Amino acid sequence: MRFVGLLVLAGLGAGAACAQPADTLSLDARLFLHVYRADLPGVDPYLHAVDATAYPVFFGAPAVAWGAALVEGGVVREAAYRLALSWGTAAAGVFGLKYLVRRPRPYAVLPGVRGRTGRHRTGGEGVIDPYSFPSGHATLAFALATSWSLSYPRWYVVAPGMLWAGSVALSRVRFGVHYPSDVLAGALLGAGVAATVHLLRHTLTPAFLRADEPASRTGTPVVHLRIVF
Repeated sequence: MRFVGLLVLAGLGAGAACAQPADTLSLDARLFLHVYRADLPGVDPYLHAVDATAYPVFFGAPAVAWGAALVEGGVVREAAYRLALSWGTAAAGVFGLKYLVRRPRPYAVLPGVRGRTGRHRTGGEGVIDPYSFPSGHATLAFALATSWSLSYPRWYVVAPGMLWAGSVALSRVRFGVHYPSDVLAGALLGAGVAATVHLLRHTLTPAFLRADEPASRTGTPVVHLRIVF
């Protein structure tokens, strides 16, 4: 609760600061403008490519994980469950905080700033997701990357996952749709939810999904056959 309270206070304070004159902007807004206006010709194509993968990964990763779980079962099934639970809890937290804080997006209040991606190019954020704090992209990206990294703590899982999540978060600032505090709060929220789910996995995972109870769904005893020549 204290963690969530700090995030809300940060969003409220930054939201009030963005309405100030340019010479009295908050540190958050100044950092945003620095990233937004920086000359990064080689970075933008990469960030646009990463941004294009965001929604496919957000909705595809849980589906692929459950598909693998149906084939492999066991620990893969548990990992898929934790991934889905982290995703759902993080998404609920994002929308709850967005409508609690109601912080406008940068392009809606800062002069000379426009959205550079998707529907934000025309300010068409819609009625479902009109607010900035916290970043939903950063939250879901870090929830998925952290959950999978904790389930499979190998460098070739952790490094690409965290690089992708960090790039998604950076793109939201670069494209003018979120402040740095939005993506930082989102990253902390997503990673925090996934870490909590992992730490409480023995309590949160239903018995029929646990890898150590393979026969619990059918009630059939496990028979071990040993042939000696």
